[in-house]
Amino acid sequence: MKDLIDYAYHTEETVTKSIHRLAAVLLTAVLVLFAAQATAQSGETYPVQPIRIIVPFPAGAVMDSTARTLGQEVSKSIGQQLIIENRPGGSFIIGNLACAKAAPDGYTICLNTNTYSDLVFSNLPYDPHTDFAPIIHLAGISSMLVANAPFNSFKEMIALSKAKPGSINWGTWGHATAPDIHLRWINHQMGVNITAVPYKGGTQTIPAVISGEIQITQLAVGFSMPMIRAGKLKAIAIIGDRRSPQLPDVPALAEEGASTGILSYFGLFAPAKTPKPIVDRLNSEFDKAMRVPSVQEFFRKTTLEAIGGSAEQFSTFLKADGANAAKVFKTIGIRPVAAN
Repeated sequence: MKDLIDYAYHTEETVTKSIHRLAAVLLTAVLVLFAAQATAQSGETYPVQPIRIIVPFPAGAVMDSTARTLGQEVSKSIGQQLIIENRPGGSFIIGNLACAKAAPDGYTICLNTNTYSDLVFSNLPYDPHTDFAPIIHLAGISSMLVANAPFNSFKEMIALSKAKPGSINWGTWGHATAPDIHLRWINHQMGVNITAVPYKGGTQTIPAVISGEIQITQLAVGFSMPMIRAGKLKAIAIIGDRRSPQLPDVPALAEEGASTGILSYFGLFAPAKTPKPIVDRLNSEFDKAMRVPSVQEFFRKTTLEAIGGSAEQFSTFLKADGANAAKVFKTIGIRPVAAN
């Protein structure tokens, strides 16, 4: 009997020790898991794989070129490839939706333009205000009015429009795009009724204005300069409150007694809930890349206004810009419509 009791005691002791050892192993595994997760969220080891940048513009567009130029510099710094994925179409909705629905782990980010698309479309499959985490304000877009028409200045255009209502057609890129908003705002400010003619994009308005199908349109400054120098188009005004260094003789709209109503810009975003240390790391890397001489030369040649700054500064800017856009849209009668 004593031997049986001793055997049972030792067996129970062995099982207890085994349970304790197993519990210790499990606890260690849990602690390691939490430590790894905390390290990943802190950004200490990030990134450990390539990063995808979704660009909702076609290859070759200035936003695409910007993403590729900056991506090359950031790749050198972090030791990981930045892969550009073009997802154009659907008024930027296709690319933005892919970004919004991606895992918030820092391995999918996106380049985006004005984020008040909820003022434009009534059926967005994402919320532009809550489904994205701002990373960095990359650039302001310098654009201008170019014409093939009897008038040679903004004031002459307004005078002709008042003398002959309906005689001027302005090429836009569709409902509530930047050229459409600027036209409506100018009509409102100047008391004129210049006609909007929608096209699919800026590349379609170029042959239209050169051929005389329309009289005026809005294009990026850098894109317009060769055609202006060749005498195919006239430079009418810079969109904004100051002149372009590339075209110092062309007045800004503000000098002509008008304003733009809204700003044109783009920046980088991550899916909402991306850990802040990762957002901060991305911000730091892209902000640093923007100060590289070759990148600054790229911005100069494309006439983009490099901005940069912190993620918090970009977030503050977006809130103010969205509030301003809401006022402008209400004034000029732009209401949300269903996206195609």
